Amino acid sequence: MHERSIISWMSSDSAGAPPENFLSETELQKLAQMRFPRRRAEWLLGRWTAKRLLAAVEGRDPRAWQVENEADGQPYVQADGERLPGCLSISHRSGQAVCAWTSAPGVALGIDLERIEPRSPAFVRDYFTAAEQVLIAGAARERDAVLVWSAKEAMLKALGRGLRLDTRAVEVLRIANHEEVAGWRGLTVHCPARSELDWWAGWRLAGNFLVTLAVCGQDLDPSTLQVQELRA
Repeated sequence: MHERSIISWMSSDSAGAPPENFLSETELQKLAQMRFPRRRAEWLLGRWTAKRLLAAVEGRDPRAWQVENEADGQPYVQADGERLPGCLSISHRSGQAVCAWTSAPGVALGIDLERIEPRSPAFVRDYFTAAEQVLIAGAARERDAVLVWSAKEAMLKALGRGLRLDTRAVEVLRIANHEEVAGWRGLTVHCPARSELDWWAGWRLAGNFLVTLAVCGQDLDPSTLQVQELRA
């Protein structure tokens, strides 16, 4: 029997600006380099959400955690100078932020947040696979184009590549409109170039936003996933 893999996630909004004293010296230096107030506010909200999630999962003060980035931009977590085993993903848009974390070995994840707004036919042609274009063409809801894009971003984050990889390297094959796991509606996804990976993906509405979550690993059994929303 496979051990259960726990995926924890949290959302925040900009009501009540987070304090800057929860940041490490390195994080404060990075914040100081950001010129634009909107970028500063969203980055700060994303870090605040990540640290509150880590505190809720790991049981320490948010200031104990330091969120750093690899050279390719992928976030990771340090505490007391030691890297914490696990996978962290952060997304923020328009005064909203979401974060996901797992310490399960061999499991990677990505979370993405997108505002529901029109996407042009040219956008779909440029960034979606032929199968995804058919899927979108048959959809009655405008939001499905945003959903496919968001799911692709979440998958690319789980692969540790983000938008440095061609968005057509990952593919959404099915969109479910019923809840399948802990409030998440299902998605069927795959990455042909990484056939050794098994995937679980889901989506949910959050007001005028969509949240997508993608989880991958070798021999990943979706039935062993426990997806939990935590609140600070």
